[in-house]
Amino acid sequence: MQISSVRNPRIKALRALRLRKVRQQERRFLVEGIRIIEEALDLGAPVETLVYAPDLLVSARAQGLVERAAGVERLEVSAEVLNSLSEREQSQGIAAVVRIEERPPAAIRGDENLLVVVAYQLQDPGNLGSIVRTADAAGASGVVVVGPSADLYDPQAVRATMGSLFALPIAWLDEPAALVRWIQGLRAEGLPLLVVASSAHGRETHFDVGYCRPLVLLVGSERHGLPAAVREAADVDVRLPMAGRATSLNVSAATAALLYEILRQRLSCPPREGPAP
Repeated sequence: MQISSVRNPRIKALRALRLRKVRQQERRFLVEGIRIIEEALDLGAPVETLVYAPDLLVSARAQGLVERAAGVERLEVSAEVLNSLSEREQSQGIAAVVRIEERPPAAIRGDENLLVVVAYQLQDPGNLGSIVRTADAAGASGVVVVGPSADLYDPQAVRATMGSLFALPIAWLDEPAALVRWIQGLRAEGLPLLVVASSAHGRETHFDVGYCRPLVLLVGSERHGLPAAVREAADVDVRLPMAGRATSLNVSAATAALLYEILRQRLSCPPREGPAP
């Protein structure tokens, strides 16, 4: 049976997921758009409910999503109801409720190819989402979000990830001291770890550092960057060279530049020698 009233209690509960406090309480968030939902289903994300409006499913691709969602609750609604849930100007006719699965940093396995991006107290959801997407594109092992920060499950952040939210392990830490302890734990495992802090005033340019080692990249908040206690846990503090009048880049753009220099180098890293027989 189709739900046609925007005042239906179930619809009100879904609309409430726009609020961060409700997402945190319910441990669920709402995603919309064909591509992101495809990624969620393809990657085995914990999709609980698919919400769709037949009148808005104008493409075979969108109709196919509804048909393939085996084991997922399907909720048919009117176009008016779906538009009331959407933050897009033009809805693609489909949305999904996904369960939040937060992991500890230990879920990101450390090995010789380790590349973890640490997003330290970012405040803009779009920046956080863009960094997750870029980390995925650059082959990162995972992302660690250090709070208090923007909400990765905010609709703006989810859109910015373009589905990479479901492709990478995302871990959470709630304070700088926990981040330092995690770094110390990685070192204790015997990895030849390189911890790189990014800063507008770093001592070295990012081109002058070798990245052919297990690596943790620390990027700081938009206004305050990285605090001293976190920078002190790093092996090197790097900056991006600026050739014009601009003195810095947006944090997501800077992270992209750093990650692609890391990727460029890693594509030509010499093979590691194994242990002697």
